[in-house]
Amino acid sequence: MGVRRGAEGTTTAIAALCLSLALCLAGCASPDGGTPVGSGSAQPASPGFVHGTQKPVIGPVPAPLPAPPPYFNPPPAASLPTKASPQEPATGPLPAPLPSVGESTGTTVFFVAIGDGGNRGARFGCNDSLVAIQVTSPSGSDPLAVAMGQLLAPDDTASRAGLYNALSGSALHYVSGYLDGTTAVVNLSGSLRPEGLCEQTRIETQLAQTAVAATGASQAAIYIDGNTLADVLSLRPGGQSLE
Repeated sequence: MGVRRGAEGTTTAIAALCLSLALCLAGCASPDGGTPVGSGSAQPASPGFVHGTQKPVIGPVPAPLPAPPPYFNPPPAASLPTKASPQEPATGPLPAPLPSVGESTGTTVFFVAIGDGGNRGARFGCNDSLVAIQVTSPSGSDPLAVAMGQLLAPDDTASRAGLYNALSGSALHYVSGYLDGTTAVVNLSGSLRPEGLCEQTRIETQLAQTAVAATGASQAAIYIDGNTLADVLSLRPGGQSLE
């Protein structure tokens, strides 16, 4: 029985201690005498009362951040024109203009530089030089007819160039001409009286080379009234030819 009573007394003491501790904690929660916890009604806070968690923080006020600069979106820059752009045509060599109708073109005629020894042209015959001269001719005309007409004409074209024309004093006239394969065939009429072997070689060389240049042939066959030039000139065997 003594033991049981001692236990009950201990339990009673612990319960009283817990009750005292609870009352103490309730008093700490309301230090200003407010309504104790568990009263069931809350009193409105007075106008001058500031809760502990709402007190302003005392310290240095931070400086305001500078405002960002205003954003400016410039218009896109216009692209510069390149050489290939439509604003500026591309530079380059211009094509040569086509010859107009009636415009003169060049025809080659061969004259002689006597005793030149090949300095001004191809050396042939009696140490002479065969020199090519360009003469004008109407566009669309027959180059062979123009060249032969210039070669047989009694003008001073050769003398003005400081050259000699062995055919300027002849009585020959151009009749016709054509290209037979690689041979230029030229038909002349009239008479021819050369003086000496050197003069014969000059006449033959001038006629043949002028016909070849006018037609693009590789050789020429010259006829005077149906006879070959060799028969008319009566060239001797061993006569000198173009080198």
